[in-house]
Amino acid sequence: MKATEEQAAARDSFASGNDLALVAGAGTGKTSTLVMMGAASRRRGMYIAFNKPIAQEARTRFADNVYCSTSHGLAYRALGGRFKARLDASRHMPLWRTAQLLGIDRDLAVGSRRLKPTTLAHQVMEMVRHFCYSTDQQVAARHLGTVNGLDDQGQQFLAGVLLPRARWAWDDVCSPNGTLPFKHDHYLKMWALTRPRLHADYILLDEAQDTNPVLEEVFLAQDAQRVCVGDPSQQIYEWRHAKDIMSGFPGQRMELTQSFRFGPAIADVANHWLRAATSTMQLTGHAAEPSRLTEVNVPDAVLCRGNSDALAEVLRFLDQNVPVALVGGGKPLLTIAKAAIDLQAGRRTSHHDLALFSSWDEVREYAEQDSAAADLKAIVELVDTYGPQQIIRTVQRMTDEAQARVVVSTVHKAKGREWNRVRIGTGFTPLDDAPRAVHPAAARLIYVAVTRARHLLDITGIKRLQAQSTSATADTTANGVPLAQLPLTGQLKYPRSPMSTFLACHLPRPERLIANYLRHTRGLPHPVQPLNERRPDYAALGHTIDYRLRLSLGSDPGLAAIAGVDLIGSTHPVDGAPAPAVRANLHTIGTSVLNRLHAHLTDRNRLLDDDELTRLCFITGFFEAVYRNGVFHRKRNLLAHVDEHTTVNSLISAVPSYVVDDIDEQMKLAEEPFAPLRNLPADKRVCGPVFAGSADVKADADFITGGVLIDCKAITRPHRLGREEVQQIAGYLLLDYDNRYDIHEVAFYLSRQGALIRWTVPEFLNTLGARIPLSAMRTALREHLSRSRVAGREG
Repeated sequence: MKATEEQAAARDSFASGNDLALVAGAGTGKTSTLVMMGAASRRRGMYIAFNKPIAQEARTRFADNVYCSTSHGLAYRALGGRFKARLDASRHMPLWRTAQLLGIDRDLAVGSRRLKPTTLAHQVMEMVRHFCYSTDQQVAARHLGTVNGLDDQGQQFLAGVLLPRARWAWDDVCSPNGTLPFKHDHYLKMWALTRPRLHADYILLDEAQDTNPVLEEVFLAQDAQRVCVGDPSQQIYEWRHAKDIMSGFPGQRMELTQSFRFGPAIADVANHWLRAATSTMQLTGHAAEPSRLTEVNVPDAVLCRGNSDALAEVLRFLDQNVPVALVGGGKPLLTIAKAAIDLQAGRRTSHHDLALFSSWDEVREYAEQDSAAADLKAIVELVDTYGPQQIIRTVQRMTDEAQARVVVSTVHKAKGREWNRVRIGTGFTPLDDAPRAVHPAAARLIYVAVTRARHLLDITGIKRLQAQSTSATADTTANGVPLAQLPLTGQLKYPRSPMSTFLACHLPRPERLIANYLRHTRGLPHPVQPLNERRPDYAALGHTIDYRLRLSLGSDPGLAAIAGVDLIGSTHPVDGAPAPAVRANLHTIGTSVLNRLHAHLTDRNRLLDDDELTRLCFITGFFEAVYRNGVFHRKRNLLAHVDEHTTVNSLISAVPSYVVDDIDEQMKLAEEPFAPLRNLPADKRVCGPVFAGSADVKADADFITGGVLIDCKAITRPHRLGREEVQQIAGYLLLDYDNRYDIHEVAFYLSRQGALIRWTVPEFLNTLGARIPLSAMRTALREHLSRSRVAGREG
């Protein structure tokens, strides 16, 4: 195959030894490009595929110098093979036997629910599985997945009960003499914990937009040349804990935009949804045969949003006597239908998503009340729409895919496939006709769907949605907010925002700074984090450590916290806010909290201990969130439990104990790096600084101490720090138009590792690819933002 200009450029950059983030649009010859790279050098290469069939096909295409495997294949080769006997012996172990081995021999009552030993055993092994996909060093309470039928309190209780057994289970899994079921994910995690070094001069990671965290950590730790390839706009498996590692990858970003799968007509549709997904990539269609948009009565494939829509499509074709198959088969639908039959008859079921319910009405009620039960809502919708008997009959009438004239699939199961004639189902379009911008996650799903077609694409099912979504321009968010009105951190999420476009032009090489940062993080200890809390509120913990560090530097929590207290106490409309009497009490509580913190700084007779300081800071963060977000979120909000009679002391007591323990660990880590900062003169310790440019883009930084601009990151996975974080601190530096703070260094402080990583300003800017002096860049930014505001008003 003759290389396109884009492919040749990627091959040549690779041959020069560069790390690459190759963004490959649908059908753009991604694998062919990787093969070209492998052929460009006789060095030892390694290609890591998404699944086994892709790896097997790759072996027929790459030269002998490139070893092709999946991540599981690499782990099995290194150490998994020694567990082969256990893999075979435990493959079909029933759950009752697993429960016996775990020592679970009786039901567990959680509130009004009773969990059978088999259900408990399943949850224990699921905790181990979730741990295996993570970068964590030990099993923690957060590895318990959602248990349908339990509220947050019940799930926390269950996590506490099962955590010791899950840790024992992992020890058993790792033991040569273990007896519990042994799975492929187990030896993958065991291998990753050895911090393996891959024996290759370069590594090609495919489908990098859907990489699980455990593989991501292994890949990023390699000293070999690295190439990650994929399409961030095809990231649709976030709900499976898959992560897009391309956006923050410290390599040269290049694109493949010429699609050989389809022609211009389909490319135009794909580009519409790329824009809706906030991508700047634009595809061009270069298929050998022309593509058309047309209605297709009997396509090769119909792609649907979910199982309920897919079943409706299957029924239509069955009514027309058209042989139809469902991708993935109908077994999952059969198990749901049989479970529903049992529950409707008042019998318990062993279906893991429904095991805690005693009737179908309970399932329906829980799905309606719990905002987090999205998967359960889909099951309820499916059963209530068609009935379990109809589902069973439909599955029994379906054809195997090899004999089908039409295949029906959800988009998730169609990923990586393509057909000549594709129709998009109707389930993507809301029933009302209101113009709306589509959420980027929904746009990514539709983009994947439309790019499965080669020749004919029927978009009748999404035509109305596509027409409606055109009202959302490239200059607005999904909710219609102009990008120029967003704060700095908000703008950096949108490549077309004024700040993003300026930084991309003037500081175009964030990947070089990220690579430099990652070298500093090597060898650092693993981050501290809560182990016994199922759902730690990491955002609130981040606010809390920020306030505690400010207090240690002699500063109050800041103006945003005060503004939040004032806002909740005012009559100004706040979406989600409680009744006026409760708002008045919240204002009283907030004022008291801030007064106590201020007194701690100014009155040595009123010094608070660390425990109370942490609790007061944790509460303060929720007031600031009201100001920052403009809404009063009810979910996971300590203030949502306040009524007109709540006292400040009772609210302080309600702060979870894990918060105190976690912040205490972080503050101990901060002792050494912050000691010299605390010794600076008071006027050299600026907390929450705002800049002359903050009038153009709302932005306030964490600290400027002695001319060092510090951005505090309380992240549990420091290697995930990427483009947005680098551009955020660069934005702060540039917004200091008048050089008020005389910033001469910039730094990230990793509060969960106690690490302060610093660069001089010239080093920072040069690494980012700056071509003009800092003062000139600040002037250019001021003018750029001014023009953007004018253009926004005229638009």
